[in-house]
Amino acid sequence: MNESKPQLPKDLGELIGIYDTPYALNNGCLSIERVTKSGVYYTRLCNFAPKIVSEVTVDDGAELTRKYLIGGKDDSGRELPLVEVAATELEKMEWMLNHWDASLDLDVVPQVQRHVRRAIKSTAIYASKKSVFAHTGWKKIDGKYFFLLPGNEKYDVELKGSLQSYRAATTFNEEDLAYLSGFLYSDFIPHEVSFPCLSLVFLTPLNEFLRRVGHEPKFILLLLGRTGSMKSTVAALFLSFFGNFSNTDLPMSFRDTANSIIHSSFALKDVLTCIDDYHPTGRKESDAMKATMQVLARGYGDKAARNRLTADIQLRETRPPQGNAIVTAEFAPDIGESGTARLFCVEMKPGELDLPSLTMIQEQAHSGMLMRCMFAYTEWLRKVYLADSESEEKFLAALKVKYERYRAEWRAKLRQKEIKYHDRLPDTLACLEVGFCFLLSFLCQHGMLKADNAEDVENKLTEILLDLADKQSEAVEQDKPTHIFIRKFLAMVECGQGSLIPADDCNIVLPSSCFGYEDEKYYYLFFEATHKAVKKFCEDQGEGFSISSKLLGKALAEEGFINTDTGENTRSMRFGSKSKRVLLLYKESANKIMSV
Repeated sequence: MNESKPQLPKDLGELIGIYDTPYALNNGCLSIERVTKSGVYYTRLCNFAPKIVSEVTVDDGAELTRKYLIGGKDDSGRELPLVEVAATELEKMEWMLNHWDASLDLDVVPQVQRHVRRAIKSTAIYASKKSVFAHTGWKKIDGKYFFLLPGNEKYDVELKGSLQSYRAATTFNEEDLAYLSGFLYSDFIPHEVSFPCLSLVFLTPLNEFLRRVGHEPKFILLLLGRTGSMKSTVAALFLSFFGNFSNTDLPMSFRDTANSIIHSSFALKDVLTCIDDYHPTGRKESDAMKATMQVLARGYGDKAARNRLTADIQLRETRPPQGNAIVTAEFAPDIGESGTARLFCVEMKPGELDLPSLTMIQEQAHSGMLMRCMFAYTEWLRKVYLADSESEEKFLAALKVKYERYRAEWRAKLRQKEIKYHDRLPDTLACLEVGFCFLLSFLCQHGMLKADNAEDVENKLTEILLDLADKQSEAVEQDKPTHIFIRKFLAMVECGQGSLIPADDCNIVLPSSCFGYEDEKYYYLFFEATHKAVKKFCEDQGEGFSISSKLLGKALAEEGFINTDTGENTRSMRFGSKSKRVLLLYKESANKIMSV
């Protein structure tokens, strides 16, 4: 134990007198002060004097946590490097060993860690206090709404890692909005691409309020196109409404893990993000990227995350995605009917972009023009719709009515066009139209668009979305297990991996690869054997086909692909002298699937 009589302190300035009794600074070192009859003595705890420089409260959108910036000086008066320590880590001293050099050490004193920790905590009263938001988007603070992004003049917003390119503007001018209105007429990006992307951009700041009325957007916009179509460049341009992005520094990619993407997506509330470059090559990479895409489709398609437990077996707050996402891909991911229904596909082709005009807009975006447009838009929303509680309630009610009207109209339009659609599609189309409608209203109120022009532009959006909806419905249909089964079964027959015997030539010995019989009307399938063969065929190709034969038979019956006059999906029939149990697949319907 290192005890000494009082010594004159070195010139450590603000460190003198900051510790609570019995801790004190002595000769530049944190010590315990002991008062005896013979005088005051000090027991040294360490050869430095630590203190809390700043206490930071972090709001990540789900819970409040604290962290500390700890600094100080060593016994020679040298400034110690600042260390960021979570409140839970302060209870242990590993942070000191990990961040400060070996010349700084704790003395051999009973319960020295407890004493040093208590002494450090006692300096918190002198530390600066700071509140930090670790998420973006709308936040109600002291009764008023603010749209949070890094660079906000009033509140500190800190995003980590690859999310640091998100940034807010703090001003705007009319010239910026004139450029924005030009997106509606210029075709430097084909309107079939730019209109859905603009819809998504201006929909995204409405996520918070659509969630509150039960209609949160639940889809991913998939930018689809082969190498050279400049998908990443276009995605970066539209992300530049929320920061400064290029095609080489998009926030996330399929090289990241699914969990890290979902975790980051929770912080990106009410803003747009991009997961770039879905293009698996080898079998192992294909499986990994496909699994990631499944997680993303579920995360953004359900706006839900897996429940997790804390160390003391308490349920953690879930952290689902809170914004919207663009995924760039060279081809549509094979994630099944349900997964594909959570995507909205927009196809790009090489050579479609007007590169000189695109370069000019990119330069404007790099200078902050698109960020200033988004600042103007969120300020408009805040002042017009969120000025007070009464305005907010009216806004929520009107937003709910608008969304539900658009959804009903889209259902009617799809039926009128005889487009077979998944139940999710009208919801997606309604969300996109809501975003576009608010963009047009914003431009009209700022004098950048006339009402009759706005109506023409909205009609054009409707045409574009109808065409994309038709293609989307085809993609979902093709990913149905029934369609996959039929296509794979017929492909195996075509390439000789399976065979069918004419029903009128049924006394021959059946080969081992035989799937059943056929005539002009039916394929008479040995259903269990054919299902098993198709499943193996898919696995050999690196594709999934996990539906059971029982559920597949039920789906084939419900979709009208098989004859169920007997009330069963399969039946016993005689072929020559043999009795076989077969499934009667309508030949015309199956061949039509194969020809799509």
